[in-house]
Amino acid sequence: MLGLAACKESPREQAREAREEAREEAREIREDAREAAAERQEKVNDTLTASPSRLKAKGSWNETKGKLKQKFADLTDDDLLYQEGKEDELYGRLQQRLGKTREEVDRIIDEL
Repeated sequence: MLGLAACKESPREQAREAREEAREEAREIREDAREAAAERQEKVNDTLTASPSRLKAKGSWNETKGKLKQKFADLTDDDLLYQEGKEDELYGRLQQRLGKTREEVDRIIDEL
């Protein structure tokens, strides 16, 4: 019959197990960080690709503006004034006039 001393792990074995547990925890933390970074990058990319400057490159902003005015009759030319480098101001006006979030405005423009 083995005594209690035989059931206990040696200090070396305990240290090895502690290192392995620490490595596994570090792997999990790295994976979580990679996933979070990928999600943030995807959101940034979505925001950048939905900007009016990209729409202008794909087609005429005037055409997009016309479609927005058809869909939302309350929008004025001033609301839809597009100036290069001032996309945030345009989005702000649209958000305020439509009572929508930035993401909702992006979706509306994408669906036109």
